[in-house]
Amino acid sequence: MKHELRKRIFTACMIVFVLSFGLMLFALSGYLSKRNLEELKDKAIYISELVDSEGLESLSYVHHASDTRITITDTEGKVLYDSLFFADDLPNHKEREEIRKAIESGEGESERYSESLLEKTANYAVRLKNGNILRVSMRQDTIWWLVYNMAWPMLIILVLAGLLSLVLAARASRKIVGSIDRMDVENPDDRDIYDEMKPFVRRLISQNQQIHRQMEAIRAEHHKQDSMRREFTANVSHELKTPLTSISGFAEIMRDGMVKDEDIPHFADNIYKEAQRLMALVNDILKLSHLEDIDERPNEERTDVELNSLCREVTSRLAITAEKHGIAIHCDGTSAVTNGVRPMIEEIVYNVCDNAIKYNRVGGWVHVFTGVEDGKAFVRVKDNGIGIPQADRDRIFERFYRVNKSHSKEVGGTGLGLSIVKHGMAFHEGQITLDSVDGEGTEVGLFFKAV
Repeated sequence: MKHELRKRIFTACMIVFVLSFGLMLFALSGYLSKRNLEELKDKAIYISELVDSEGLESLSYVHHASDTRITITDTEGKVLYDSLFFADDLPNHKEREEIRKAIESGEGESERYSESLLEKTANYAVRLKNGNILRVSMRQDTIWWLVYNMAWPMLIILVLAGLLSLVLAARASRKIVGSIDRMDVENPDDRDIYDEMKPFVRRLISQNQQIHRQMEAIRAEHHKQDSMRREFTANVSHELKTPLTSISGFAEIMRDGMVKDEDIPHFADNIYKEAQRLMALVNDILKLSHLEDIDERPNEERTDVELNSLCREVTSRLAITAEKHGIAIHCDGTSAVTNGVRPMIEEIVYNVCDNAIKYNRVGGWVHVFTGVEDGKAFVRVKDNGIGIPQADRDRIFERFYRVNKSHSKEVGGTGLGLSIVKHGMAFHEGQITLDSVDGEGTEVGLFFKAV
């Protein structure tokens, strides 16, 4: 970084120097041109007064004493005298700008490339008392001629300027980079830093604070997940232990011959029920684990799913269970189509409807309604059951959480149904709403992206 910074500062210094030097040359060029013309005008006036008073004989002295070229023409532009060339060898000068102006107004000036002298000249002409035109010409001291004659001094100045720029660039880059090197990136402080770098340091401080907050959030989330994992492990162990203990106890009694022959079917039925409960729990755990690992769900499983027909199939499957509990269940609504994994959506609707039946009362009802609202395909499951207390509503989608443990034991279930619903909706990027009144009933809304 130090080398790159030094190079950029040096380049900037040299560009500024060269541009400034060029602008100075441009300004000097105009100044020299103006000065040359003023000097030429003074000479022309002096020589014209000398010729008016003493005649052409005085020009021989002026010619030897000056490096200027003197030309005299008549009013038609014919050359009568020239200090450097034979008059008869020169062309008519009437079209020369300075002479034309002098004929018209008494004086004229110009700058041009002289074909006779083969260089750029400055010219000034005045009208003599006898009507003839006197012109004085001299080589133009241009800025380029000055640069050419001062090439070596300017080259030395340029080299010295380059060396000075290099030294200053090295010092500046070392000082700037040094302050950055001394900065504590973990705990930056903008008090002992350049003003130009304070926005960068403040941004660094802000980013550090943001990273710190994110790390705290990650740690908190990790701690939460770790706690949930331990809680899940403990719950699974407890839930598995209960049916296994029952099965083991019944089997042990039967093995030791402590059961009467007429009681064997009863014990066998209990073993069967506990085994079914154990299988249901294992199946739900596998479903939940499968849902949590979204990356293993192939995209080709997604299809367009018509929710109304799906809900009618689910309510038809649950009709016998509802009838056993004395619950009336029916499906209504309009067509609603979403894109997703049909078995998973079916499992979601089934679990919600199954809960609505289990946590209901004899003579109650469960109403499933489908439709499209605000671009969302929805399924609403409403019942007039026992409802959910306010304190429990935020936790009912947690694993193994039961609102009424005694009632849950009566109706069975693994305690993972609503957790499967939560993860299934998250997979489909859907939303769940819950509206419940304790003792009056519950409505669960499932909202999917409509197709």
